Amino acid sequence: MKTEVLVILHPGFEEIEAVIPIDLLRRAGITVHTASSNNQLEVQSKGRIEIKADSLLSDHENKLYDALIIPGGPGIFEIRNHRIIQKTIRQYHDLEKCIACICAAPLLLLDQGINKTITMTCHPSVREEFSSHDPKATVRDKHIITSKGAGTAFPFALSIIEYLLDKETAQSIASDICM
Repeated sequence: MKTEVLVILHPGFEEIEAVIPIDLLRRAGITVHTASSNNQLEVQSKGRIEIKADSLLSDHENKLYDALIIPGGPGIFEIRNHRIIQKTIRQYHDLEKCIACICAAPLLLLDQGINKTITMTCHPSVREEFSSHDPKATVRDKHIITSKGAGTAFPFALSIIEYLLDKETAQSIASDICM
């Protein structure tokens, strides 16, 4: 059985926080579906890099994968009320499927009240919105993985691989990329 994940690309996403996990997960043999949160496949990142998603998020509204990954960036503030994203996060959480958020993206979990029972980390710029948080760079608590930002994208991605597959695969990928 193949492992599949959904990565949501939203306008203003932090490209490093999306591309590194996409790349490393694919190296690990995980099928990665990228989905645009708007109505076009091309999504402009924070750094004005256009990335073409595989599909629209609406195409995945009634599908569940092994994990949901959401990169951060300033675009997070524009999608906090996105109906499909909120619904998707709630579905994954209710089924205890892996949800991985980096940088400001843990705010989406906060909006769903998930922080009440799960320890998380986040980018320092949004830290004040969390009543409590773990200062570590990457935190895994149950099925939730959070990370601080672009500089933590590699350990974030490796943590997802370890959770979905195993520690040996994550270590092998880390070795392959000279970490």
